Formats: sequence, structure tokens, C-alpha cells
Amino acid sequence: MFKVRLGQLVFIASAALALQLAVGSRSLAADCRAAIDQFNRAVDAGLENEAQIQIDKIAGSADCGQFQVMAQRRLAALRLSAAQILMARGRPVAEYDRLLNAAETTEVLWQASATLGEVRFGERKFVDAAQAYDRAIEIVKNETLTPSSPEKFEIDGLIARAAQAHLLAANVNGSDGQPKFVQTARDHRDGTLGGIFSRSVRGITPQTIPIPITFEYAKATFTPVGKLATEELATALKEQRPARIRLVGHTDVRGSVETNLKLSAARSEAVAAYLKEVGVEATIETWGVGANEPLAIPDSSGLSQEDIYALNRRVEFIRQ
Repeated sequence: MFKVRLGQLVFIASAALALQLAVGSRSLAADCRAAIDQFNRAVDAGLENEAQIQIDKIAGSADCGQFQVMAQRRLAALRLSAAQILMARGRPVAEYDRLLNAAETTEVLWQASATLGEVRFGERKFVDAAQAYDRAIEIVKNETLTPSSPEKFEIDGLIARAAQAHLLAANVNGSDGQPKFVQTARDHRDGTLGGIFSRSVRGITPQTIPIPITFEYAKATFTPVGKLATEELATALKEQRPARIRLVGHTDVRGSVETNLKLSAARSEAVAAYLKEVGVEATIETWGVGANEPLAIPDSSGLSQEDIYALNRRVEFIRQ
């Protein structure tokens, strides 16, 4: 889904660092200039370990500290490039997992987090995938880490994929045989709920958000995971205080049309009732559409029919 243009990523990070050096090179201490020069040479030669050594020196220098994030971004791009090359060759995850984790662990390059999310999604590790996508969204929102905003379709795709991972984590049994509620990431600026609940991602407001609220079979009673997801929605609404919202219930295609319409309406009403009970002040409109509006899933590769059913059983939060 995220086709990262690796060569361009490396070039952009390198150019940003060179620009900063050109502006302030006269005031740089000799040891700082040496560390940056050695770092650039290491990256150009593809020597990630040597580049990491120089980053550590840059981070520990009062003169060079301002270049740490840019250096981390360039090294992350180098590692991501190496990992993506192996991925393009169809190599097993074990051969590039270290590179991908190393590229992502500093949380400075959204493409690294998004790519890790895709890999974990493909491995059916939906909890890890959801967390990686959430981190990618937060990195995009951080203008220091992401000076140039991604395109709208990239942001929309990232939010959609994050929501899918949250939904599947809530429905598919994990390694311990149980589905999982994945807490949404917090916004790096003010600590409010971010990720798929973000008020805005670089000027783009997520309008329709599938929430991983799950219910007992054929009922409008929350599962334990569904209760946690509903509580998180309540937290987001209390923080953001919208005047009006809409909740739309959806089912999968199994069952009669009439039954699914009634069930989806009852489920959206159950969520609304809980939100009112805990003090959400927004005007809440509820609706049930049964199986008439399946979730748009541009890339369903690797998903089973049960996964598709799970993605379609959802309650959507719609900002108005």
C-alpha cells in the first residue's frame, strides 16, 4: 500500500542536512564538522553501523545536537531503503526485519513506521500493525520530523489502514487466543488521543472513522474489547467536544436484510446510550445500514473471508 520511493527519501534527508551545514558551517566546532562529515560519508557508503556511531557523537555534542534529528532521518531512510530492496526481491521477513525495526525505532520517519505496519499486517500481527500505523500518523503530524507534508491520498490511506488494523486486532484472536483492544496513540503536542481520532492530520480532518467496537454474537451487548473501545471513543469526544456526531452501525452480509438493519441500528444506539451515560454532551444521531455499505478495502490481499466479515461489522463515528 505504501510504495516508498527510497532513493528520493535518502536524497531529501541528505539535502536537508547539507542545507543546514551551508547556513551555519562557520560557527561549527571542528569535532562537530568532523562527525557530520564522517556521518555523511558512512551513509553514502551504506555503512549503517559507522553512521550510527557518528549520530551518537552528534547527539552528545552541544554544537552538533541541532543536527541529530536530520541525521537520524537520513540513517532511517538508508535502513528503510535496504529493507525495501530485500522486500522487493521477495526475501523472507527474517532477512530484513532488523533493518526495518532499526529504521523505525527512532520514530523520525513516517514511511518507516508505515512500512513496518504493512509488514506486521501481512504477518497478521494486527496489534503491532495498529501501533505502527498510529506512530506513523503522529510522525506525520510532527512538522519537525516531517517538514514536507505527505499527499492527501497518503494520509487518507494511512488513517484507513490504521483503522483496519485496530478493527482486526479487536476481532481476530492473537497469540494468546484472544482478540485485543489496542489503545490509540496520544498526540505528541498535548497528550490528547491522536492516531485515527486526530482532530487534524496536516490540515486533513478524518471524517468517517470505523471504531473497533465489538459486540456479542447477534446482540447489541458490548464484548470486553468493545467496552474498552467505546470508553476510548468517549474520551476522544470529551477531549474534542464536537457539537454533533453521527454513529452508523454496520453488519456483515450474513443474516437477513431486516435482521441486519435492526441489529446495526440497535448497536449504534447502544454506543450512543453509553456515551450519554458517561457525560458526552454532543448531539448524537444514530443510524443502522445493515450490510448495505461494506467497508472500502482497496487491498484485501492476505485477508480471509472472516477478516472481511470482521471489518464490515463496525460502528462508524462521523464528524458533522
